[in-house]
Amino acid sequence: MSDRTKIYLWVFLIAMSFRLVMIFHSPRQNENIDLKIYRDAGQLVANGVNPYDSTDHVKLRQQLRTDKDNYDPWVCSTQDRWNYYAFSNLPLATLFFGGIEYCFASPLAFRYTFAFFDSLLAVLIFAFIINKWRYRIPKNRILNKLPIKLQQNLPLLIGLSLGALSPILLIWGTYISEPKGIGLLLILSAIYFSDSSNKTLGLFISPVLLGFSVAFVGMGVFIGPLCLYNIYKNNVNGFRKIIFYCLVSFLACIISIAPFLPELIQMMIRRIGLAVLDQPQHGSMWLGLFKVLPNSWTVIRNIFILMFVGINIIGFLRKRLDVVVVSANLLFLFTCIYLMNGSMDRMNIALVALIILLGYGQLFGITTILWLVYLLYALFSFFYSYYHNIRQDFDGTFMLFFSILYLIILVVQTFSQHFKDETKHSYSSI
Repeated sequence: MSDRTKIYLWVFLIAMSFRLVMIFHSPRQNENIDLKIYRDAGQLVANGVNPYDSTDHVKLRQQLRTDKDNYDPWVCSTQDRWNYYAFSNLPLATLFFGGIEYCFASPLAFRYTFAFFDSLLAVLIFAFIINKWRYRIPKNRILNKLPIKLQQNLPLLIGLSLGALSPILLIWGTYISEPKGIGLLLILSAIYFSDSSNKTLGLFISPVLLGFSVAFVGMGVFIGPLCLYNIYKNNVNGFRKIIFYCLVSFLACIISIAPFLPELIQMMIRRIGLAVLDQPQHGSMWLGLFKVLPNSWTVIRNIFILMFVGINIIGFLRKRLDVVVVSANLLFLFTCIYLMNGSMDRMNIALVALIILLGYGQLFGITTILWLVYLLYALFSFFYSYYHNIRQDFDGTFMLFFSILYLIILVVQTFSQHFKDETKHSYSSI
């Protein structure tokens, strides 16, 4: 066993150990409402029922809604509401839930399975940082005051804090059982393998994972341009390879969703409409603004979105933002800024991907600043949530602050000379 393999094994064991301890000490979370929703969807799949067709096996649906094993007063109050929540996830996730339910039919099985895949995610994050970052200590007056060993080993600390010891993933993945870590695993692995000289990994494994990420969590579509860019720059006859990559990715996605069309399309149109047009909910960064300025908050939101899009276009044209950063920003824009009903489990996909991809683009000064802000809030959120309760209004306030800070940083990156040398280094390396 190589030294690097041993490191990966230790990262997995550390991640899994923390998650097992948390599961053991939070038995009440076996009754979490989201977990029951995932089990509802899994029960339909395990019984051969199309979750997206409310007319399929009506009697069985009524039976599953009223059984005591998985009953929640809110979700199960009406059949229409139960049906709505039972098909609220994308097909690959729903099939995944069906597999767990078919094999184990236990809430603990879901929690252990999510913990296992989150631990694999921890390994991937660590591998991404040590293998794909070409790290150099950023020139920053504050950061350079840190001990030199800490500066040198900062990527390892970032890798552990975003994965194995991530406060957000421990709360929104293990304590509250959520599968979004699996979606992030698929997204990051598609990028990781697309930047490989191994043709099997780059042209077969990566597009399959990209297709699966779209079928599992949807947001994988936003990292497609980065994957295609990696394929183009790493292969002879890049355009032909891109066509092949797109075909494999499309087939992987369509195989996962085909059994549930056209009901799936109707569900997606309905849910996207609610996510975009309805008032802010859960941990949306616009929730606080909506409460303070109920009549004018949408104007501020639209201006902010236009500014964010505009600075990305200008930064790209000025060659101060590259494909890596713009792809990360697309994911962040849609997930954290555009949608209005997100919780931290979903927004964390964009946050972690953003920090990792900024480092991948070798903007290490920006990476470190955003990581420090993210980590400070993650630690606060972990202890507050564990000992008190989840406060999604806190999450929304943090996301608003983080987004404003990041927009300011993008403006500086685009127009200031402060990051000039770092940007040149990034483009010459990529």
